[in-house]
Amino acid sequence: MTITTKSKRQANIELLRIISMLLVLVIHYNVGTNGQTTHEMVMTEPWKAVGVASLKSLSFVCVNCFIIISGYFGIRWKWKSLCNYLFQISFWGGMIHLIAVALGFSDFSMIQMLDNMTLFLINGNWFFIAYLGLYMFAPLLNSFIEKVSTKELGIWVLAFYIFQTVFGYVAKNCIEFNQGLTFVSFIGLYMLGAYVRKSEIRIFKWRAWANLAVYLGIGLLCVAMSMAANYIGFSKDVYSYISPLQIIQTVYLFLFCKSLTIRNGEKIILFFSSSAFAALLMHSWDGVQIYGRGLAMIDKNLPCPFVFTMGFILVFFITACLLDKIRLFVWNRLSVHFYKA
Repeated sequence: MTITTKSKRQANIELLRIISMLLVLVIHYNVGTNGQTTHEMVMTEPWKAVGVASLKSLSFVCVNCFIIISGYFGIRWKWKSLCNYLFQISFWGGMIHLIAVALGFSDFSMIQMLDNMTLFLINGNWFFIAYLGLYMFAPLLNSFIEKVSTKELGIWVLAFYIFQTVFGYVAKNCIEFNQGLTFVSFIGLYMLGAYVRKSEIRIFKWRAWANLAVYLGIGLLCVAMSMAANYIGFSKDVYSYISPLQIIQTVYLFLFCKSLTIRNGEKIILFFSSSAFAALLMHSWDGVQIYGRGLAMIDKNLPCPFVFTMGFILVFFITACLLDKIRLFVWNRLSVHFYKA
C-alpha cells in the first residue's frame, strides 16, 4: 500500500500501524474467546464483563486507525502498488495453507490453495475488498481534497458522519455502511485523515498525554455504557466501527502517536511496520484455525491465560512480520524483472 510522505516514513505513525494490527489480533481473540457481553454475564460475572468490554474499548479502533493513516498521507495510485497489494494477499493465501498443512491443521489441497490465491475477492476477509475499493477511488478523493479548503473539507466530513451515524449506526437502514465493513465507511475515514492533516496546524495541538487521556476516557465511557446497556437488557452494542465514539477515539489515538517523539528504535519500528499487514493475513483463510487453536490451547492448559495470550499475540505478530519478508523478497525479484520487461 503506497503512501506519500514529506520526506521519509514517520516512526511515530508507523508505530501506530503496528499497534493497529496488534489490536486486530486482540479484538479477534476477545470476540472469539469471550464473545459478547450479555445481561447474564453482567449479573453473574461482572468483572469478566468489565474485562471483555475494556478490551473492546481499547481495540475497536484498530481498523479505523489503519485507514486514517492512509488518509493522512494519501494513497497515490500506481499499477505497481496495486499489483503488490493483490500479490501480497494471493501470496499469503497460498503460504498460510502450506503452513497449516505443515502444522497438521489441514490436509494439503491444491484446489484449496489456489482458491485462496485466486478467489480472495469471494472467500477473503472483508477488509481486502473494502481497501481495494478505497484504493480504486483514491485518485478522485485526492483531487477533491486538494481543491477544497480546510473548512469545506471539514463540512464534508461532518456531513458524512452525521449521515453515517443516523442511517448506518442508529437506524441501520442503509446497507452501504454495514457497520463499517464496507469501502464507503473507509472513504469517510480516509477523508477524516486528510482533514486532520490539513487542519492540524490550527486545531490539533494538544500534548501527547492529553490525546491519550481522551482516547482512554472515551474507552471508559464505552465500558460504562456497555455495562449499563447489558444490565437493563438493551440489545444494541455500543461498539461499532462506525460508532461516533469509536471514530473520535480513533482520532485521538492517532493524535497521541503523532505527538510522540521517537529518538531511538526507528529501524526496528520500520522493519515491523512494513510487514504489519501480514498479521491480518496470517490469521485469515486456514490461519483462522492456527490462531484459534493456539488461543484455545492457552485458555485450557495454562495458568493466567490472559498473560500468556498477550504473549502469544505478540509472538504471532512477530512471526507474521518475519514470514512476510519472504513475500517482500519474492515481490522485489518479480517486480524488477517485470518492469524491466
